[in-house]
Amino acid sequence: MTPPPSRQPDDGHPADGPVAAAIGLLAKQGFDATSVEELAEASGMSRSTFFRRFGSKEDVVFADHERILRQVNDRLAESRLEPLATVADAAMLVFEHHLRNPATSRARYGLLQAVPALRDRELVTSHRYERAFLQFLNDALPGKGQHEYKAVAFAAAVVAVHNAFLRQWLRTTPKAGDTAAADRKRATALAAELQALAETFRPALFGSPAPSQPAPTVVVTVLPGPADREAIAQAVRDALP
Repeated sequence: MTPPPSRQPDDGHPADGPVAAAIGLLAKQGFDATSVEELAEASGMSRSTFFRRFGSKEDVVFADHERILRQVNDRLAESRLEPLATVADAAMLVFEHHLRNPATSRARYGLLQAVPALRDRELVTSHRYERAFLQFLNDALPGKGQHEYKAVAFAAAVVAVHNAFLRQWLRTTPKAGDTAAADRKRATALAAELQALAETFRPALFGSPAPSQPAPTVVVTVLPGPADREAIAQAVRDALP
């Protein structure tokens, strides 16, 4: 059953209230069957205000991500963690936003399955997160662009792993009981996967130390009395491990 539209998102952030209401109504009535006037009314604003704030029906479906993307960029800029952990932490910020807003996130997921144009828009949104991660890595990693293509791969991998966890969560029907505990467990699992991913990429992004050379073998032999060259060579050969 599609949840009814709400003017207040689950995490209480006022900026997301109109978005939650609009997405809830679109999921309830259908994307094409819902007019902008109805969305404006559900969001608590006039039609002209709705257009100024969101632009279109397509835009309102992803409007909360505009705020989250700004938060991601702020987190990347302000973090004191090392670069790979910083990217993982920023990805967790996005995942936790969905966990705090399950009704809106699941309603949007239903819309994406029904409206191909929205699926295309989702790809653009995912790419914006990926690009933010990549720009941060290019500035933060040693060598200033020396590992650019590996940074591309890491940024894309972080987004791919995050989205895989998110889709799995969105497809899961919430069970009665302590859903908060289940969500915490899922978030912990994602954090562990992102940490493992960072460790996989770390040698490539930071460079591996040069392989250590084996220590030279020192052989000491003691020969009684004077010895010719062949006797010395034989003694050394005998002493080698």
